Amino acid sequence: MQIIYELNPPKIFYDSAVNMEALSQEIEKFLKRTRTIANFTNYIHITDSVLGIPRISSIHGAALIRENTDNADVNLSCSVRTRDRNINSIIQFATQSISLKIKGLLFIMGDEPQISINANSKASLSKPTEVIATLNSLGYDKMMNLYLSVPNRISDFRGFTKKIKSNPHGLVTQSIDSLQEVKDLKKLLGPHAIKLIPCVMVPSKKNTNAAKMIGLDWKEYENNILEFIYKIGEFADQVLITSPNDFNEGVEVLRKF
Repeated sequence: MQIIYELNPPKIFYDSAVNMEALSQEIEKFLKRTRTIANFTNYIHITDSVLGIPRISSIHGAALIRENTDNADVNLSCSVRTRDRNINSIIQFATQSISLKIKGLLFIMGDEPQISINANSKASLSKPTEVIATLNSLGYDKMMNLYLSVPNRISDFRGFTKKIKSNPHGLVTQSIDSLQEVKDLKKLLGPHAIKLIPCVMVPSKKNTNAAKMIGLDWKEYENNILEFIYKIGEFADQVLITSPNDFNEGVEVLRKF
């Protein structure tokens, strides 16, 4: 089983303004964390402006890692917020990703931007399922893996079926509560040759608010996360580990694993 570790790239604004000196320091911290993670796994996933907060783009983060790591075997994947981009910019993004040897792109709608010129305007330009279908038709799926996100529990079966029909390489879940959720999703996939990548949030005091924000209850694995991950491995070849506000505890889970 492969463990993928999720990293947030640096924020752009500090004290509500651009501060290039602070950004430069945060980039150094980001790269230091990358080197630490690379001691335990070769799989790193870079997010794209989580919660709509402007950060350097995931592809920029990937480029920085490529330029500043000696680990030629590191496998990079990136999230792409389709809300912020039209299809031309997404094609540019995908092409750049291939040049940087990024292994996969995860297309998500993303939260509303926290900065908007017109609060009443609709920023959404592309839907993830339509993006996947378009990129597949253009042959990008032959050069990289294209992913979609899914909830940990499926209530909109029509939407889920639509995602399946767009033929992604895999589905990445939101943070899961239980092993049963993984089993249910695997059952829904049925005979489709689509990979399932469950996401597990590291249970820690610093991650509590992030868990509450998405309604995550980690009581099933709070005291046995390693055993929980191994059990997931019976149903999935890869597991995505996220620890949004507690890097040290996230690395400790990697180290123990």
